[in-house]
Amino acid sequence: MIWLFTRTTLLCLLGAALLSGCATRSLFQPYPDQAREWKSGLAAGAAPSSVLNKGADGADGVLYLQELGRVTQLDGDTDASLTAFRRAFDHYRETDEAARLRASGLVSTAGAVMVNDNARPYVAPDYERIYAHAYQALNYWRENDVTGAAVELRAAAEEQRVAANRREREIAEAEREADQQGIDPGQFDGYFAGLNAAAGEVKASFQNAWTFYLSALFWEAHGEYNDALVDYKKALEIHPEADWIKEDVARVSRALDGQYPRDRGLVAVLYEQGYVPARREVSLPIPTPHGIFAVAFPTYSAADKPPPRPLTMRAETGQQATTGVLTDVGGLAARHLREQVPGMLVRQTLRATSKYNLQKKANDDFGPLGAFLTQLFNLVSERADLRGWLSLPAYGQAARLMLPPGEHRLQLSTPGGGASLTVPVVERGLTVIHVVALPDGLVTRVLPVQEGSL
Repeated sequence: MIWLFTRTTLLCLLGAALLSGCATRSLFQPYPDQAREWKSGLAAGAAPSSVLNKGADGADGVLYLQELGRVTQLDGDTDASLTAFRRAFDHYRETDEAARLRASGLVSTAGAVMVNDNARPYVAPDYERIYAHAYQALNYWRENDVTGAAVELRAAAEEQRVAANRREREIAEAEREADQQGIDPGQFDGYFAGLNAAAGEVKASFQNAWTFYLSALFWEAHGEYNDALVDYKKALEIHPEADWIKEDVARVSRALDGQYPRDRGLVAVLYEQGYVPARREVSLPIPTPHGIFAVAFPTYSAADKPPPRPLTMRAETGQQATTGVLTDVGGLAARHLREQVPGMLVRQTLRATSKYNLQKKANDDFGPLGAFLTQLFNLVSERADLRGWLSLPAYGQAARLMLPPGEHRLQLSTPGGGASLTVPVVERGLTVIHVVALPDGLVTRVLPVQEGSL
């Protein structure tokens, strides 16, 4: 029986090695290579790739749905984007329910132990879930569905609250598991110096000041000054040096005392720059009972991060404002990966040991041929998990002006191009311009004015 199992296993492993993937597309084809197709399609002004629709039904469905929601939004297909994000939220709920039922998520599947982390179904990290709800809010906003936008903005805030509550617990559990396995994550710190540099000033992977600022603007426009003040303060807590957010806090504080500026309306630009960097693969020496094994491990490099480039918004009256960085998305991704290192080290150690045992069994049962085949599989399958939502921006930025009511001609300028557009301004209302800088230019959309009570 054992002989039959080993023979079947060897045939499956060899087939997988030769066919380059039988579990998921990401198992043997690095995800960043796949993402180039739909990112280049966006740059060329083409519709999103059918690969996204096909991938949405697979084990990594939530990742493809997030990408689909984003690229269809950029392509101007709001209905398709709404549908994709709704399906992604269904995945979130299923994942949360499974997490409650699962005793431990450190080693969830035999396939992941035997092959690589790409064999594990993709689970969207907190920073991606927060962004998905924020983008869905923008979809509803564009449809002038105020209630839908409010629900999604509150969902984004709830994701951050829940993530804050569970973050320390999950890290502690992963470190405890590593200790039980005799693994000291600290001995690998030198290999993650680049990862720490890529995380930069980001202290927690779930803290997204861009979504807090988006929410604060929305609540302020609808006279929900208490909610607006809370979210402005949360954004300021993440960026205490931002004088313009201090001005927002002061303005809304005065509004609570009945002193909101008259004959003025808010015009805000929500600016997203470029694409978040992809993960890289590095080789890490993992000690096991059978010796040192070199394994593939994901990381980020600070060298891959573009420098933040601001956008300037200038009105015909001469007033102007320059965007400030609210969210370093590459930093969020790097910080998230750094938080996952203890659990990943446990899986890599178990995987290296399992592969050694399989190779030894094959050599004992089938001789040099069996050892060669398993060695070939181990070589081909040793791929780091490079999956991540790659159509997210590199940076989320924002700026705002207070302008008198009426039509205003605005000039937007960035180092990569500019745009000129006319926007309506309503007293005590909010006009948002959503701007995304892609490699071939700017995508600009003026969202419906927000005003009055909810």
